[in-house]
Amino acid sequence: MSYFVNVAWDEFNICYSIYAEKYHPLAKLWNVDDAEVPELLEDERNLISIDEILRPILEQDDFISSFGGTYINIFENYIAVNTVNSSKVDDLLSLPQINPHKDFLYFIKANNSMSQIQYNFNEISLLANKLVPKLLFIYTDMEINNNVLLIFNQKNPSVLALSRRDVASRDLKVKVLGGDGLLNMNSGPLCSVGFWAKSIDREVFSVVTAGHCYKSGEWSYYPWGSTNLSGILIGPMIFSMNDHYDFGIISLEYENVVPTFSIRNDDATRYKELNITDFDSNFGDSGGSAFSFSSPQSLYSVVVNGIFSVIGAAIQPIDKIFKELDKHDRYYKLYLGK
Repeated sequence: MSYFVNVAWDEFNICYSIYAEKYHPLAKLWNVDDAEVPELLEDERNLISIDEILRPILEQDDFISSFGGTYINIFENYIAVNTVNSSKVDDLLSLPQINPHKDFLYFIKANNSMSQIQYNFNEISLLANKLVPKLLFIYTDMEINNNVLLIFNQKNPSVLALSRRDVASRDLKVKVLGGDGLLNMNSGPLCSVGFWAKSIDREVFSVVTAGHCYKSGEWSYYPWGSTNLSGILIGPMIFSMNDHYDFGIISLEYENVVPTFSIRNDDATRYKELNITDFDSNFGDSGGSAFSFSSPQSLYSVVVNGIFSVIGAAIQPIDKIFKELDKHDRYYKLYLGK
């Protein structure tokens, strides 16, 4: 979109064209203009740093029964503090660690304290361990101030053509990015590429995706929006977990696929590929990349936080993935192009 503004100055009419673009993925997500993204990211970083001070204090015995967790509102530039017992607000604000940041805290009346939420979560988990339901995700949503049970129903896609497009040229090299589609050639479920990992001691590459996607047989690259199979094979899922953790490893066994350290962003005309510069596990479509932007000054670079276990609900942190792989004598690191 564009805005055209006439400004009168002395005897002249000076015309300025003001362009408000929404090309960056965060601009689209937040419904703001590109120019607003760096400032919002700066505000978010400030709120995160304050929240990292606040949360451990709220988990102490003096406060855990009076407050029910926090969440960040970047548009209002505050941290919402779920408050069960308002008489403890002054005690919290009087703390020397908290008082300098009091203008960024907004206390909201809530029904569930963090101690109650944690107790309920543990009780639900015990029951789930007894019943062993399939694809049940339990998580705490701070905004609704409660635990949530989400039953994930994975269905095979109905839009896939049965014919396989012939792209078997030995010279064809396809870059597969984080967020790209994955298709199991035997049974057809769709999942997403999280990120590429490289063996620590060998030149062996693997795709990290969600463990509940596991099916035997070969996995192939699937371009989103396509109604045909690409025929570009990646390899089998050689390792998966789907109980306490949810991730799987697809081994690259075909030469036509090229590992990358980028994330697909085809919805935008600019920023089509976002470069992975590092990984961070400070924060806690299936298997797809969970990431944050590394700097307000560099909106092409992102930090990988993990992979999505289920749309919008659960994220499997990257440090947990690598630690669990280490326990099973599988030693990988995030592939950064070197």
